[in-house]
Amino acid sequence: MQSFEPGFIERQPITQNLLRTIRLIGEYKGKQQLFKEQSPQVLETLRQAAIIQSTESSNRIEGITAPLERIKELVAEKTTPRDRSEQEIAGVSVMYLPPSTPAMLTSPLHQGWCYSCTVTFISLLSVRVGAGSR
Repeated sequence: MQSFEPGFIERQPITQNLLRTIRLIGEYKGKQQLFKEQSPQVLETLRQAAIIQSTESSNRIEGITAPLERIKELVAEKTTPRDRSEQEIAGVSVMYLPPSTPAMLTSPLHQGWCYSCTVTFISLLSVRVGAGSR
């Protein structure tokens, strides 16, 4: 495989489209951070909706159903499960998106991955630009 040969990545062309995409990633990451700081209540509302929808959908796949209001109460831990089905619903809500975890797109793991990819692209760009200017 050519991709395992030394220098393969460094020989790949860096197009204007790729550079534009890298710039947009950085720009959108800044906008995401600003939104996170200025609108935490909006993000919390979206996070709660995601937890409820995820819980409802994953249980429906397993054949477990309950009224939406009951699922909301179970997810918010405002009530205790009445039967085995409701225990499953309550367990899934904790398993998928625990209340102490931020939304997926703003989690430190995801941010670190994006940062790592951006740094890798910029490093490769520096190598290519530096090699081309000699």
